[in-house]
Amino acid sequence: MNNSSSIEENVLTENGEVYNPIIIGMASVIIKIGCCSIGIPLNISITVAITRLHRLHRKPRNFFLLGIILSYLSFFIVPIMELIYWGLDPDESLCHAYVATIFVPQGLLLINMLLALIDRYLAINYPLLHREKMTVRFASIVMILSSIFTVFFLKFVYIVSLGILRCEILLLHIKMTSILFVFLFVSCMAMNIVIYRQTKILLRKSRIVEAIPADCVVANNQSNNVVTPMSIHLGRKKLDQLEMEATRTLIMGVTSLCVMPCLNVIFMTTFFACRLVFGQLGCSNLNGLGFLIKEISLTPAVYGPLIFLVRNKELRAAWACVKL
Repeated sequence: MNNSSSIEENVLTENGEVYNPIIIGMASVIIKIGCCSIGIPLNISITVAITRLHRLHRKPRNFFLLGIILSYLSFFIVPIMELIYWGLDPDESLCHAYVATIFVPQGLLLINMLLALIDRYLAINYPLLHREKMTVRFASIVMILSSIFTVFFLKFVYIVSLGILRCEILLLHIKMTSILFVFLFVSCMAMNIVIYRQTKILLRKSRIVEAIPADCVVANNQSNNVVTPMSIHLGRKKLDQLEMEATRTLIMGVTSLCVMPCLNVIFMTTFFACRLVFGQLGCSNLNGLGFLIKEISLTPAVYGPLIFLVRNKELRAAWACVKL
């Protein structure tokens, strides 16, 4: 590969030089230290709460929740690398490890969110089948295989030697990451909406809960007692409360996806559209915007777990008892 083709495949700076992805400034250092000091203890404490309390980690839905929390925890691997590179050891091998790690935490978060949403959809629409088939073992196998496939696709360029792992960002790497992020993002948004609609349908059906007639067999040759149908009318106030709960769940789910990776998806789409119109060097000034989005993308690892604590009373009670 000659030098010109090599440069064409990389993200460049405004001067036409190869962009170094791990260089950070003082403001970035402050943001990363603040997010790490809050997010790492928070995510570790929630992980301990889920794994320590038996009734939590034995439920498949909480196992998917554990996968999401671990994905949030993996967000801090990249900023820790950046801080070490900035303050201690600006070594080339550390930069290689950085390039091999970027985008993986976001991909793992999206795939685990999608799995959790699919699990909720199956639990709502096929409750008996879900209760029978969806065990913790099955959930763990699905989550592990999905995570391996996600990492393989994200780093496919380097795994099959389409590119050499250097302290630089390959455009092919960005393209493949964009494809996967768009697919997972759209899938999560669609599942959020589908689950919301299914919840609304169930709420409408629950306005009158009808008991099924049953024959009670009585011993000592007594006659059968037939239970007549009865209707339980749920109060309008309670139904409105349940509907509002479903709406808040949708809003929070969508909001948690808007900061990350929605901004990444928009930025990547804008970047490649700009390259098609103005060329590589004409869009090099977007690197600064990408840097800002990368900083913002760390914040879900802080506010995301807080959303789960607010929404999940059982998890909140278990987390309150954790002492690190």
